[in-house]
Amino acid sequence: MKAIPFFLFALLMGPWLNAADSRPNIVLVLVDDMGWSNIGCYGGMVETPTLDRLAEDGLRFNQFYNSARCCPTRATLMTGLHPHQVGVGHMVLPNNPTKDPKPGEPTSAYVLVEKDRFQIPTSYQGWLKTWIPTLPEMLKESGYGTYMTGKWHLASEQQDTWPLQRGFDRFYGHLAGTSDFFKPANLHRGNKPIQAEGDRYYITDAITDEAIAYLSEHDNRQDSAPFFLYLAYNAPHFPLQCMPEDYERYKGKFMEGWDALRAKRLEVQKKMGIVPESTTLAPRPSVVPEWSSLTDQKKIEMDAIMATYAAMVDRVDQNLGKLVDSLKEDGELDNTLFLFLTDNGGEAESGAFGRFEYEDLGQYGKGGRKYGRGWASLSNTPFREFKHFTHQGGVQSPLIVHWPDGIDESMNGSILEHPSYLPDLVETLLELGEANRPKMSGGKART
Repeated sequence: MKAIPFFLFALLMGPWLNAADSRPNIVLVLVDDMGWSNIGCYGGMVETPTLDRLAEDGLRFNQFYNSARCCPTRATLMTGLHPHQVGVGHMVLPNNPTKDPKPGEPTSAYVLVEKDRFQIPTSYQGWLKTWIPTLPEMLKESGYGTYMTGKWHLASEQQDTWPLQRGFDRFYGHLAGTSDFFKPANLHRGNKPIQAEGDRYYITDAITDEAIAYLSEHDNRQDSAPFFLYLAYNAPHFPLQCMPEDYERYKGKFMEGWDALRAKRLEVQKKMGIVPESTTLAPRPSVVPEWSSLTDQKKIEMDAIMATYAAMVDRVDQNLGKLVDSLKEDGELDNTLFLFLTDNGGEAESGAFGRFEYEDLGQYGKGGRKYGRGWASLSNTPFREFKHFTHQGGVQSPLIVHWPDGIDESMNGSILEHPSYLPDLVETLLELGEANRPKMSGGKART
């Protein structure tokens, strides 16, 4: 067998690459609104032993970039093309005609009236063009089993834009851009709307359990074929809701405040080699006060909302641990290309202090709305700005790559500095999966 060229650029097409006996399984994990530096192996305070171990036995990138917002990143990740090429240059919009609002009726900025549709360029139409081939469609054509659990957010009104119609064999999750973690709306299994079940339901757990079940089914029905799993966690996107036991482990850990913790985090990152020694902190946002100026009660409240956010990230790592253990038990882990990244930087759309009621935090079925610009600046250490902006804090993503059969052990723990972007990742997966991009479909060019 020829050696399979690995990951994104000629940088890694070197003598350390092992020859592979078969195409790899692919597990693509996307988290939502998580800042660049929250997880342990990027200098953060959240306990992420699973991700840290994958990084230690794999690779980390320190110049990988997303598209600064949920929908455009997902559009590129599912196609390998820039978001404007596929109709999602900004955010998802309704793709069914809507009635003009009644006089005086408040409307969302994303609700379209009939006359609007004729003025919107197709680059901003707000749903993934149906004639553009998707990554799961192309991998499926090459013989992969294709599975998705989690957040879709590439249009939800018409079934021809849903996951099963865009190349996935199985789907469990929510079609919309966000959801309650305890009682999710817009939840589907396949094309069927469903309700969450169980007394201790939490969607981060549910989408992992469903993913493991899909891979077990794959093993039973077509074990000789590789699989592609797209695991798109909603966490830690707002609303900020966590399991009480996770909250209790983090409550009180952020009382030093954003100023001291940002400085400490940068020093950890320098020691790790994630950032150069010459790196300095971006200035604290002007709307965020010095931590020392807050009252004792305000500090307690702010610590609690950050503990909620941290607990949500921790829960993702716990669930990835379950998935990794399952892959190991099935003998699939070594030839599984495992990738972890985030869709944009930390979210900071609610002022300095976020939006929440302190007494609701850490309660099952409750939580807060947002954690605020102060903590988002910690999440994005050492960068400037946040989600939505194309500054480093908006577009720089952690990227962990783990593949024992494809990466020589001598590369384990390496930090790769080569700049890269979402289309590089997709083209790499197509090459590894021996999948081809079709040229035409339905009379339209698929480029």
